Amino acid sequence: MSSSALHIRPTEPDDLPALCVLFASRFGRPLSAAEWNWKYRQLPGEGRSWVAAVGPPGSELLAHAGALRLPARWRGGEAGIWQLVDWVAAERVPHLRPPLVDLGRALLADLPAAGDAPWIFGFPSERHFRLGQRVFGYRPLGEIVPLGGEIAVASLGSGVEVPWGDTAPDDAREIWAAAAGPEGFGVERSAAFLNWRYHARPERYYRIYAPEVLGVRGLAVVAFAGRLAQLAEFWLPPGPEWRPSLAGIAADLAAAGIEQWTAWPPPPGRADLDGALSALGLLPAADRIVLGCRGRVGGTDPVPSAAGFFYAMGDYDLV
Repeated sequence: MSSSALHIRPTEPDDLPALCVLFASRFGRPLSAAEWNWKYRQLPGEGRSWVAAVGPPGSELLAHAGALRLPARWRGGEAGIWQLVDWVAAERVPHLRPPLVDLGRALLADLPAAGDAPWIFGFPSERHFRLGQRVFGYRPLGEIVPLGGEIAVASLGSGVEVPWGDTAPDDAREIWAAAAGPEGFGVERSAAFLNWRYHARPERYYRIYAPEVLGVRGLAVVAFAGRLAQLAEFWLPPGPEWRPSLAGIAADLAAAGIEQWTAWPPPPGRADLDGALSALGLLPAADRIVLGCRGRVGGTDPVPSAAGFFYAMGDYDLV
């Protein structure tokens, strides 16, 4: 199909049945109308969901691309940081061009805008990252080596009971800022953001833990996938000894029937958390996840401008 025959446009409600089929065929899971509305219409920011279609709303979809503008802390102030999500091409398309290339160029034409952080981040597959390098100016911002292991209750040692609930504490932003440090920036973990990202998400369940040591409060959000727990958010300010709290969270998960857990490494320079996590069986796994970025067209190199960016497993779109 020639690019001139493509209909590149924002996603409409009539497209959602075809979008569900596209996601199921390529990702192995559907994207329900409820989840699409939650992600692109209910977020505390701006969402873009665009499609390349063979015709008007309701027709077959050849590709989808999405982007979220999320509230963030940036260089001592406030801004929006754009994240790329849900880039997918239909299986019957023998190559990624033209549908996804033309669609991506249209979606990204004015991003990031003035006043936004001057780069966009995302977690592309290796295939999509190679496409992004050739066509969209992607740069590697880093590689993430996830941590994982069994929850061995017998080796947890003395844990403490950690309260938890379904919604974020009111002071979530302050907890995140203390954990990120004065030079750190990223998507702001406010109560509004966390309650949208986790509590309001349809068809998924999360547990939000609120550890506290000597008056210093932390935050951890756990996602559940069968008997696997994922530490989607993991913000523990420096200073206190957090290992007993982590052991308490692990014991609570084990009591709920969870057998394994995973996490992303803590921020650089947090040897205290590195040691606590390894002592609890969370060790580097074999898989690597690419963190990529794309700078503003005609702007500065996005890699040094993004130095200090703090991210979490919760930024990864599938968690």
